[in-house]
Amino acid sequence: MKKLRNFTSDLIIESAEDISLKPHYYKQKGIDMSEIEIDLVASRKSGRKTGAYLTVSPTNSTDKDTLSDVLYGGIKKLVRKVDVSKGKVLVVGLGNENVIVDALGNEVVKKIRTGGKTFELSAIAPKVADITGLKSFDIVKAICDYAQPDLIIAIDTLATKQLTRLGNCFQLTTAGICPGGGVNNPQPCLNKDSLHAPVIAIGVPLIISVGSILADNSAQYAYYMVTPRDVDTLVDRCADAISDAINKLGCQA
Repeated sequence: MKKLRNFTSDLIIESAEDISLKPHYYKQKGIDMSEIEIDLVASRKSGRKTGAYLTVSPTNSTDKDTLSDVLYGGIKKLVRKVDVSKGKVLVVGLGNENVIVDALGNEVVKKIRTGGKTFELSAIAPKVADITGLKSFDIVKAICDYAQPDLIIAIDTLATKQLTRLGNCFQLTTAGICPGGGVNNPQPCLNKDSLHAPVIAIGVPLIISVGSILADNSAQYAYYMVTPRDVDTLVDRCADAISDAINKLGCQA
């Protein structure tokens, strides 16, 4: 029988809390920030991919422009870490546009302004295998083989185990992303090894397991996931902030 994960979460900040890693905490424009670098040792302890992780935690009073500015700064920081200074950037919106909680990536792609100067943006939303009959990874890999982007930015919905982080926490990482990992349905990972270009993943936790809420990991709760009642508003707000930040990268001279 498959062993169930304890209180499933995609957030590195929650793994850090579990295994006593020490992120660097600070504030930027009134927003709580944390940074952590996962090396091989920390990767073995946490089960997370190696790379730099940046967590952005706005408050309910944080305005849209401030949030997008901070996200833009985070993206630039990770772009420098992967040593990309110019070139083609492929924005990939993962998920299912027909299920609002899983539509974050699709909504971001709709708002991307393609083209640009130093960084030339293009965008694709490959949908899910249930719709296309093809895995998202296979579609993205084929596009990357053809277009040969210098950088990939992938956006997806994440899972959390803390109610307070639903819809108001952004995780940015150079480690790439493995779609479906937070709901025990892992798909092939989008990362530098698989796509032959650096991948920056941006995600927002919009789902939480019932087991996490009840602190009960028994089988009767493990596969039930819930989402906020106003998830449509949260998806729209988060997509606006992320797309604005990425579009600023495209406008960079």
